[in-house]
Amino acid sequence: MNNKEIRCADIVQQKFDDMEADFKSASEFFEAREEATEGEAIALKVIDKHKGDYFHEYECLFDYVHQTALSWDHVEADGKEAGYYRLQFSWGGPSDECRIYSNLTEYWYMDWFDGASIEVPEESYTAMVCNMFYDNLEVA
Repeated sequence: MNNKEIRCADIVQQKFDDMEADFKSASEFFEAREEATEGEAIALKVIDKHKGDYFHEYECLFDYVHQTALSWDHVEADGKEAGYYRLQFSWGGPSDECRIYSNLTEYWYMDWFDGASIEVPEESYTAMVCNMFYDNLEVA
């Protein structure tokens, strides 16, 4: 067995950075498409297909994340941890998600019997995405 096994704490920042880059690309695509002429919109779609992103298949950033994320749900407090809203991107080993608390948002990367988190910067695209979901909660 390798004594230098990669732990979640070793790669959580890189996994977050990868997701952040994806949200940035998606956001820039939807912003450009919104401002584009008909011809420019066609060119954006062709370039998007060529790059393999396929953002053009979605109406907006919210629609993109809503259809590609696994779930948006509330996790109840369990006595050890406060309750939070979860935007889950993948599941199993490994998995990743954002946990939205009342005062902060965390990005979690987890693998079998291991997990690590970092605080999501308030000015990040990931925070913007999480806020879109949180702001769309229906008032009971």
